[in-house]
Amino acid sequence: MPQELFEQALESETREDLSPMLPPLFGEKPDVQSPFQISGRLISNERVDDYWDSIEGAELQFEFKQ
Repeated sequence: MPQELFEQALESETREDLSPMLPPLFGEKPDVQSPFQISGRLISNERVDDYWDSIEGAELQFEFKQ
């Protein structure tokens, strides 16, 4: 954490004084259409019983709209 943010957190009396570091991840999503979209999924081997051993990789999809 940057020193300035740490000092600001110590000095503030409420959490509302701090600006959020991340955008809201689980709230309502705005209707703004972005020209960029990212999605992904885990690639797993379903023949393996242990979940952690079944993960073989990940796939990321980047979409740029014109």
